[in-house]
Amino acid sequence: MTKIFTSTEWEELWVESEHNGAISSQSKGVETIRQGKILNICNIYECWIELRNGLSICIHEEDFIDDLVWVRDSLDESQFGLSFFLSGKVRIERHGLTDETNESLGRYYSECNCDIKETEWWKVGEKFSRIYLKIEPQEFFQSFGEEELEQIPIFLRQALMGDKLQPYYHQGEITQQMWTVLCNILQCPYQGLMKRMYLESQSMELITLHFQQFQKQDVHNHSFPARDLSDIDKIYQAKEILLGNLENPPSLIELARQVGLNDFKLKRGFRQVFGTSAFKYLHEYRLEKARQLLVLGEMKVEEVAFRVGFDSRSYFAFAFRKKFGLNPKQYFQQRQKSV
Repeated sequence: MTKIFTSTEWEELWVESEHNGAISSQSKGVETIRQGKILNICNIYECWIELRNGLSICIHEEDFIDDLVWVRDSLDESQFGLSFFLSGKVRIERHGLTDETNESLGRYYSECNCDIKETEWWKVGEKFSRIYLKIEPQEFFQSFGEEELEQIPIFLRQALMGDKLQPYYHQGEITQQMWTVLCNILQCPYQGLMKRMYLESQSMELITLHFQQFQKQDVHNHSFPARDLSDIDKIYQAKEILLGNLENPPSLIELARQVGLNDFKLKRGFRQVFGTSAFKYLHEYRLEKARQLLVLGEMKVEEVAFRVGFDSRSYFAFAFRKKFGLNPKQYFQQRQKSV
């Protein structure tokens, strides 16, 4: 049965669950851990740590007992955040800002959702986990010089000039460098002050890698004539369609039809934008997503192969070994030993 809640109702459930002891809260210094069950809705775990002025990190997990539609109608915080998805999937519409987007393993987003209402669709059985960085621009960037601030995205510079942050959303792919940092965060070997310092350094690296992606995208976009920008948008749309249909991707001709290009222009444009063919890109993405699933250790090799779109386990093992030097089972065992 699908349950529907507004932000107010959700907050009331939190309070009730804390009051009756279903959710426990424990604070130690700058770290706060809350975990337990929100009545008959979901199991939840979150660990918030304040790292420095204007920067906090949250490791967050939810496991829903019923399908849920959450209408978030009271968003008024002017803050910027980065969310990195480690498992699970949620569908979200930011009304007036985006169409429905799928947020799932291997993706991350940057956003400012002030004054934007959201509708979120959560599915039972999808254990959802993420690492979230909360950035308050005025505090975080106060020690940076003018020349340095010119290198950060424009929507953040607006906030530093005294303007209110404008609603914003951008989704990207977690790179291998980012994934290494995320694993470091999850496996942090320290406690107390050393833990805070270590997590701050790793969080700063994630922010740096995110800004680096923005710089590369700006350079790339400016290298194309203005008359081609609409075609570039369609090529990015084609990429999103491929990655959203790992198990049953469309043919090149069908993909071209869906985005409104002819197949020759899509084939040539995809190689110009991403440096490889559409289906080579899809193949590499499948293998990287499989590697991430094996790192998490929550699925069997057969399940991983199916989840990322490989019908043949033997071909999956061959392709994985060719890219990473180990077959999937060996890679899984090696990662478990290192944890």
